[in-house]
Amino acid sequence: MTSSPDWLRHQADVHPDRPALITPAGRWSFAELDARVGTVAASLSELGVTGGNRVAYLLPATAEQVMLVHALTRMGAVLVPLNTRLTPDELAPILIDADPRLVIHDQSPLPAPPGVLSLSVREVLGGGAGRRPTGGRLRFDALHALVYTSGTTGRPKGVELTIANQWWSAVGFALNGGLQAQDRWLHVMPLFHVGGLTILFRSVIHGSTVVLEPRFDAGRTYELMVQEEITLVSVVPTMVHRLLALNKKAPSSLRLALLGGAPASIELLQRARRQGYPVVPTYGMTETCSQVVTLDLDQVSERKASSGHPNLPTEIRIVRDGTDCAPEELGEIWVKSPSVARGYWRNPQATAQAFADGWLKTGDIGFVDADGYLTVTDRLKDLIVRGGENVSPREVEDLILSYPGVRDAAVFGLSHPEWGQIVAAALVTGTDVTLGPLRLFLSNHLASYKMPSVYFRLEEIPRNAGGKILRTELLQLAQTMPRWVDSP
Repeated sequence: MTSSPDWLRHQADVHPDRPALITPAGRWSFAELDARVGTVAASLSELGVTGGNRVAYLLPATAEQVMLVHALTRMGAVLVPLNTRLTPDELAPILIDADPRLVIHDQSPLPAPPGVLSLSVREVLGGGAGRRPTGGRLRFDALHALVYTSGTTGRPKGVELTIANQWWSAVGFALNGGLQAQDRWLHVMPLFHVGGLTILFRSVIHGSTVVLEPRFDAGRTYELMVQEEITLVSVVPTMVHRLLALNKKAPSSLRLALLGGAPASIELLQRARRQGYPVVPTYGMTETCSQVVTLDLDQVSERKASSGHPNLPTEIRIVRDGTDCAPEELGEIWVKSPSVARGYWRNPQATAQAFADGWLKTGDIGFVDADGYLTVTDRLKDLIVRGGENVSPREVEDLILSYPGVRDAAVFGLSHPEWGQIVAAALVTGTDVTLGPLRLFLSNHLASYKMPSVYFRLEEIPRNAGGKILRTELLQLAQTMPRWVDSP
């Protein structure tokens, strides 16, 4: 199969009255959403957007963003979702790298590259009046989205996701998690992350309803699950912690809560099960267009540490020193799947390092048991995952080192029961450096989730002979050395 009819238009034809999108601002059936998306596509066309153009957008999680996403998909344009938690300094290199035709924002203009049109979402959605909505065919090999992800080098990489990647991600979930005509997916994930983006496309492929909530609040999320008879929800460990803290039994309608973003403790899974939450661990990444491994609900008790069995037609290899590992033997996790991205945007070196002969080298460590179930144990990369958000240690280190008086710095992750990991920083400084002004400086340049929560002051950063930071040694030191707190 090389192409597909427009997914949203298909649902509008087959299930016109079925609810497609529910938000605090309103409700749209598939027919209503299809008509509105057609108008938005016409407006974009009037602005000169055509197939293959890249369109970047920095928007809150609202119905307008959902309509924009579907309109760009219908036109064959390339989505460039921007992380709303990043500062202008952090967004600038992403926009330069993506080189979009158009930048769309909510209120504040973005630092768009010279010559690039920057408009508010109201200006974009205000056109297209009187146009008849159209829905063509979606080419499976077409570039669909550039989703930027942090790397250990600190340089954001644009993951090239295709229409085929979205299709097979939806199919893989359907074959593993099953489908029900009345499925309602509570969407509390960021729309700029691949996990949030794929939910929108699973809706129009499966014909299920998305209940979009702009931000996660445990009490509000629980109320919505009850009121809207939610059957599916995607969560990270931090969200599960906060839902369980309500001390309420899970709503009876909920049949699956897909847990990803960061490793979850066995204790958390057991607590969730006691309160009736059908939490199932998953494993995936931006490069695999969301999860490729999901644990069956009936296996949660038996295989407590496992992330699950690969979704069809995904294949998993465990490789060490170029050789496949035996069952239970640790190695790097390699993934082959039609949901795997085709590479990194304008970054052939990184693409060559991560993608080879159809396999993605994930940089994660794990093992597969004799039954084919994957357990993820560690990360080859030093990436810190805080509450489902990726943090590049190198990026934070470079900023700290730019502060006057800081001689050396190392950033690493510390385990945390709620966030999965928190960001820690070890510094070598002069006596004139105090913590308060340093934190203020960092907060002006970093998203809040990248900010170190814990600081240590050292005489010397542990490094090997090649100058590489010994983060394992730092973790050991962090257990005993005092934290840096300014004197009153």
